Amino acid sequence: MKVLVLGAGVVGVTAAYYLARAGHDVTVLERREGPGLEASYANGGQLLGATIHPWLAPDIPGLVLRNIARADAPYRVRFSPDPTRWLWGACFLRNCTAARVARITVDLRRLAVYSMAALENLRATEPFDFDHSRRGVLRLYRSEEKFTRAAAAALSGEDAARRPDQLDMPACATLEPALETARRHFAGGLHYHQEQTGDAYKFTAALAAAAARLGVSFRFGCTVERLLHSGGEVSGVQTSQGEENAEAVLLALGCHSARLLRPLGLRVPIYPVKGYAQTLPANSTGAPKLALQDVERKLGITPFGGRLRIAGTAELDGFNKRADPRRAAAMLDTLMKLFPDCGDPGSAELWTGLRPMTPDCAPILGATPFDKLYLDTGHGSLGWTLACGSGQVIADIISGRPPAVDLRGLTIDRFL
Repeated sequence: MKVLVLGAGVVGVTAAYYLARAGHDVTVLERREGPGLEASYANGGQLLGATIHPWLAPDIPGLVLRNIARADAPYRVRFSPDPTRWLWGACFLRNCTAARVARITVDLRRLAVYSMAALENLRATEPFDFDHSRRGVLRLYRSEEKFTRAAAAALSGEDAARRPDQLDMPACATLEPALETARRHFAGGLHYHQEQTGDAYKFTAALAAAAARLGVSFRFGCTVERLLHSGGEVSGVQTSQGEENAEAVLLALGCHSARLLRPLGLRVPIYPVKGYAQTLPANSTGAPKLALQDVERKLGITPFGGRLRIAGTAELDGFNKRADPRRAAAMLDTLMKLFPDCGDPGSAELWTGLRPMTPDCAPILGATPFDKLYLDTGHGSLGWTLACGSGQVIADIISGRPPAVDLRGLTIDRFL
């Protein structure tokens, strides 16, 4: 079957790879000059599997209101007369109830566990380098109260294999010696030893090369302008390079997905949420070797070989990718206060990207009301974690096979 994959981020490239493995004739259309150059380029790099959690939480509405005037607040909404932004934000906040968070977390973890297993199988088949590490992720808490509460919740889980190690700060510093300089900032940490890390961009570029060896055709510098449809069927796309027809079209265009679906009468609430990342050459003696999360500041710190990346924050500012220098400076200041010898802050590469977020923080996968049109989009900050599972699901569905994972809460039906 001839399949068009729209978008060459980590999600689109991974789906293209699995579709090619399933025997399809795959063409990937991408407006940028190469794969993985948008939201995948400087992803935080933490693959959270069984401990994945949506950004939703009951305390977020209060957090947003308390910090609404702070330039360096973890969550920030810039004023705009655009009602789409405020409607999306209202839906996001409405999902911050304990009951909804619990349900969405179950749906996400089901896919995440499946995705991590798919990544393991893929690595056995395609053993390329993407700075992969199995050392786990250490979540650090600045408040004794929040640390105690988080530990109680994490250690009460039924699956003992997924429970973290609860560590006071001396134990955290033993596990990660670079934390010796940061002990006074934190009350303790939870070490999720089963989690992994890796560079999403390096993975995407290497997997694109592997997909090309399987026969996938990549057309870069090609902008998708609209979906071609008649009645209830999509037959292809109109691009900046002409018309392209196919027997199946997979939309994996992240933040731009909603615009293409709107003329079909499909209104999906995917909105761009700006994130920041800064990457610097790591000092081998002062930089952490273990992936960390500063839970209160909503920041992740991840080593990639000889590099160190700090990533996080969420900013609603439409499609504006311009960095606010105050937010960027605050992020780098946090890193240097924690790890003053981690590297030269003057060498940090600043990047901003737009995460394609749904208001429930879950992706949209599978078939649509239009024949031959499929979705693999809306992964938000979780595209790297969920890419392999989503790609395998899509390859199964387009091939006429039932997916091996339950897609409850992850299809377009929840928005129609």
